[in-house]
Amino acid sequence: MKKKSTEYNITHALKDDVLVISNIREVNNLSTIRMAYNTIVLCQKGKIVVEVGGSNQVKALPNQLLLIPAGKMVQPMLMSADAVASALLISDRTLKMLLGNQINIWNKAMYMKEIYVLPDAEWINGMQVYMSSVFDGNSMPILSQEIIYSFLRTVMLMICEKLLQLADMMTVSDTSTIHDKEVFNLFLQLVSKQEKKRQRVSFYANQLHITSKHLSTISKRVSGKSPLRWITESVMQDGYRFLIETDLSVKEISNRLGFPNSSFFGQYFREQAGVTPISYRTEHKKGL
Repeated sequence: MKKKSTEYNITHALKDDVLVISNIREVNNLSTIRMAYNTIVLCQKGKIVVEVGGSNQVKALPNQLLLIPAGKMVQPMLMSADAVASALLISDRTLKMLLGNQINIWNKAMYMKEIYVLPDAEWINGMQVYMSSVFDGNSMPILSQEIIYSFLRTVMLMICEKLLQLADMMTVSDTSTIHDKEVFNLFLQLVSKQEKKRQRVSFYANQLHITSKHLSTISKRVSGKSPLRWITESVMQDGYRFLIETDLSVKEISNRLGFPNSSFFGQYFREQAGVTPISYRTEHKKGL
């Protein structure tokens, strides 16, 4: 079942696990909506500049794809006056179903190599020709779910193929097993879903029914980072988001993130970001 949200001009599909936005200019709260989705933005004209993860600024030009994983904090998009762009939003659950074991390619690109722009994506323009028909329940009412699923799987596999062709994806030798990758992906999902992410490694290891040492070995083998590093980065993502997108006080934010007090949070934040929470908020809210 698909439905069209006239308020936001968004097409919903697969029980709201997939959203299609034909013109992102028409969606005022895209940054809030997309937090729960993996987002693929096609820049058709002009230029789009975003800040990913609190400090990493990336730019998408015509015929380039901007890739943003679910839960990743992104500063509101800055678009040139002539910019034209559309977006495809896919939930974690559906993305995993679409890609199967190939989800490791996406995770490696997004979380390990931090590849957020895919160049020379002219092939996706061909896909757009079929977009309106695929997501139009009236034109294909009988097998619409199967058609949408197959279409999305093709798009995501082609994106993964293009990611694999990038030099950055070839620089790290992979000695991890399929089981390692499955456990690591579950770990990332646990961290992403946890409201107060700042927990001991053992907290997540226990939920995976393995020891902290085993989780550490798997995480380093698959991603090159320790579980603690992943936890810290996720905590900082939430911190950046609360500071920029809300008017919560530093004390309220520290409580939400699970810190004992605002002083401890301030020290933690400064060690990671190089600035205080107040300084970060002041700097990044300029012009918003």
